[in-house]
Amino acid sequence: MRAEFQQIYMMGYDTWGKDETKEAYLAECQGSTKYQRGTWWVLSDKRTLFSSLIVYNLEDHCLGIGSVATDPIYRHKGNASLLLKAFIATHSDDKLLLFSDIDPAFYEKIGFKKVLKGRQPYQETTLMYYPQNVVVKDLQIPNYF
Repeated sequence: MRAEFQQIYMMGYDTWGKDETKEAYLAECQGSTKYQRGTWWVLSDKRTLFSSLIVYNLEDHCLGIGSVATDPIYRHKGNASLLLKAFIATHSDDKLLLFSDIDPAFYEKIGFKKVLKGRQPYQETTLMYYPQNVVVKDLQIPNYF
């Protein structure tokens, strides 16, 4: 199990690892209370982990999606999109939010929309929502999850 989590964490190393060594990055991920609070979803076959994401339970039937990542070897093949679409399909009664650390166009292709610029809580990331079950004017802007 530990090796699988190391694979999951390393999917995002090039984006979130900053200037850390791989060892330091893995230690940070393994000790993260944030990662321990969420539920990991993965796209895999019997031998290979392709993509992953983590889900946090927020308030009022709202779920925060985070750390969407794909193993660099399997990127640009639709794996993260497939995983997100499967997750969305199984959570049709929930409000879905995410903070995009990449070009928001990736998530817009799946159906996510950007929260209006004046309501964005941060400059370095874009808060997005899946329009099903979300009334934008009533949306409670969460802290980063």
